[in-house]
Amino acid sequence: MRPRMVAAALLVMMCPASSAWAQEDAASCEKCHEDRRFLTGKTETSEQDQALFVTRDLLLQSAHEELSCASCHEEHALGYPHVTDAIASQCSACHEAEQGDWAQSVHADNYTSAGDAADCVVCHTAHTVYSRDDERSPTHDLNVAGLCAGCHADSTIVGTYFSAPEDSLAAASVALYHETVHGTRVTDAGLEVSATCSDCHRSHRTLPGESPGSSLHHDSIPTTCGRCHDQVLDAYAGASHGAASPPDAGEEGEPGFDPPNCVDCHTAHGIVEAHEPNWFRGSVEECGQCHERLYETYLGTYHGKVTHLGGELAAKCSDCHTAHDMRPASDSLSSVHETKVVATCARCHEDANESFAKYYVHGDPMNRAEFPLLFWPWVIVTAYVVGALALFNVHTGMWLWRNARHAIQVRREHRT
Repeated sequence: MRPRMVAAALLVMMCPASSAWAQEDAASCEKCHEDRRFLTGKTETSEQDQALFVTRDLLLQSAHEELSCASCHEEHALGYPHVTDAIASQCSACHEAEQGDWAQSVHADNYTSAGDAADCVVCHTAHTVYSRDDERSPTHDLNVAGLCAGCHADSTIVGTYFSAPEDSLAAASVALYHETVHGTRVTDAGLEVSATCSDCHRSHRTLPGESPGSSLHHDSIPTTCGRCHDQVLDAYAGASHGAASPPDAGEEGEPGFDPPNCVDCHTAHGIVEAHEPNWFRGSVEECGQCHERLYETYLGTYHGKVTHLGGELAAKCSDCHTAHDMRPASDSLSSVHETKVVATCARCHEDANESFAKYYVHGDPMNRAEFPLLFWPWVIVTAYVVGALALFNVHTGMWLWRNARHAIQVRREHRT
């Protein structure tokens, strides 16, 4: 039996008899529940004693102000002495949809199997239940991160459920969140509109990311993020990544792949400002994980070399292809389409013209079919360099051999 159930059960046995209990309801409940001296020592701990102290004024300030004690404690209202250990009616009597979502969540599974997961009372409290819009509520946007941290920053919980190497990010999720652009907006700036735990993981139907029904499943993440970033979602959905069907089919003989979404580029709990230099350099590397050859050719250009050395001004992938509305160059809506590429270059290079825009951003000198003007110079220069080095090595070898023979001859003559 859980501690709060024990506390209530003990109170059942300790309250004085009253024939008018059922009729007077709250007034009768207050005879015991507003008397601290009577409640002291009625349970095993002072915390449990405190939990039994419930005033009528406290209830009138809560979201349940129109309810009586008997609305939840139906069995106890039948009279004293109470003949049941039942604490309260199920919250689903009024909150059926929320109870249904919670029953499908990972919290419900753990609550049933291990008893160490959150239920209604853990998140909303037992009697001081406030609306989510009330700043006194644990589920208010400014408080919910701290509420979730009560379990997800607890070393026992983390050690039990997030000890595997692949769970390292989940184990550090609370600490990481408070360093993100979302977390700092909540904790430092006090912005209620910034995303909190329940905005991404849902309030009641919290499921692991690998579950198809999860709001954080790979296929659902754009919709989840799009609840706040609706314009970004519109751009992403119509672009190459968003329009691709997961898993997208590769070339013939190549395996399919899941097109990237929000967390592949921005991460889940490590989201920072998109203008930070470290993020831009990391985003280029992130693009390179899928576009390997384009990444290699980019690093061979001026833009790529400057970026690789830590420069902040050189163009990155998103500067040319945009951050979310990236499309193939053949698409007339693409920022690198032949009709728009000059304007794209002009964002950094004001004097850009058509000749300037013919610069090979991803020129591949080993691709003869697509870049013949790069291929043949590359062949000639490579042959020249290889030939020069070969000739130099032959010359050096002959010179060393001649010196060695001369040294041997001089030594023989000196002995004779």
